[in-house]
Amino acid sequence: MIVSDSSTLILLAKASVLEALAGSYELVLSDLVYEESVLRGREKARQDALLIARLVDAGKIRVLEAPEARKGMLLKAFGISGGENETVALALEHGCGLVLTDDRKNMTVCKVLGIKYVIALDVVIRLYAAGVIDRRKLDEAFRRIVETGWLKDEIIQDRLKKIEEL
Repeated sequence: MIVSDSSTLILLAKASVLEALAGSYELVLSDLVYEESVLRGREKARQDALLIARLVDAGKIRVLEAPEARKGMLLKAFGISGGENETVALALEHGCGLVLTDDRKNMTVCKVLGIKYVIALDVVIRLYAAGVIDRRKLDEAFRRIVETGWLKDEIIQDRLKKIEEL
């Protein structure tokens, strides 16, 4: 099971690989991540919001309620709130194998709690390595994430090196 926060979910939708991810892996979101990425996005007529909603409606992405006790613990211990809090709460509650996040604070919380996490670029690389997407789609998605995201050049260069090593 993979759980995603809003920012990474939206990046993957904008990069046109969310459907491939949801079709190949069990992907879940919290109620609040759904609200942040779909309900607020629909208000602004965002295409990524429409895609996420369609995948949820088709049952390719599940929306789960994050447990209050876990959310409270995370807020108290780490000061994280919102969709990031609920994403980690779901990961802890359901023993999720992976968290998708591009949020620096969320990454730190995942490290401390021993939860595996990846950023949007890593998802694209993994989809390519698994044969879920082809090289053209990898290059296109990588470019879109770099254009849309807030990534340091060293992260981009590191991921380009990983692609070369495949």
